[in-house]
Amino acid sequence: MNLALAAIKNAIWIGWEMESNWTKKWIYFIYAAVRPMALCLILYFLYMTKEASPATDENFVAMYIGNAFFNIFIAVAGGISWVIIQDREHFRIIRYIYVAPSPFWVYIVGRATIVLAISLVSLAIVMAVGILFLGIPIGPSNVDFGLLFVSTFLGLVSATCVGLIFAGVCLITARHSMLMAEGAGAVFLLTCGILYPVDIMPWFAKILGYALPMTYWIELVRRAFGAASFSPALAGYGTTPMLIFLAVLSVIFTWIALRTFRACEDSAKRSGKLDQTTNY
Repeated sequence: MNLALAAIKNAIWIGWEMESNWTKKWIYFIYAAVRPMALCLILYFLYMTKEASPATDENFVAMYIGNAFFNIFIAVAGGISWVIIQDREHFRIIRYIYVAPSPFWVYIVGRATIVLAISLVSLAIVMAVGILFLGIPIGPSNVDFGLLFVSTFLGLVSATCVGLIFAGVCLITARHSMLMAEGAGAVFLLTCGILYPVDIMPWFAKILGYALPMTYWIELVRRAFGAASFSPALAGYGTTPMLIFLAVLSVIFTWIALRTFRACEDSAKRSGKLDQTTNY
């Protein structure tokens, strides 16, 4: 246990030094918030073609909150898979990390922790801009912090699991697989009820959306902020049953992620691809 904690601590320190060594820390946090903030502003100005004051529309508020929190999933899932590409292709140190006494997946999760911390700072900036400058009607008095923390914790577990699956695939594929997380994130953005209700999706997209824990995480986050339900179908379910379902899905995804990562890891070792670079 102490070994695993030490490995995570060192991985967090390495991740922070690698991510932010090119500028001052406060500048880096602003830089990390630019992308999610840009998307939120794009949504705001697009919505102005429908409503003169988007912040007064409950659907836009639900959309804004969902998009702001979904960026955490993109950052964590993409950050975990990027660790493989970075250490294997760029710095070529993956063999040395792999022979360390702690499990390799522990190192990957440790590296992802700093990405999570950065994405949480970005989330705070996006939400602050929405409240202070765009007029999003959210205040501490109407936030269920208990529901927010529990659902976000389960959502982060799910994001980490999806990232581990991507990382496992990256171990046995070429470097262009680094785009896999962004491509999957775009699909999840459409099917998990972030920008559109799951109800209006085609039947195959509905199946995918209802099977993914991110759908229920974002719905619960919206409820925690007192925002209207974005999906008429999900609105019919109580908060407690949905929270239990999210917890069950998180456990299932954890099992799938660990089995998938270990299978890909074993395959990479057997085929000699663990530290094989693909510079093309």
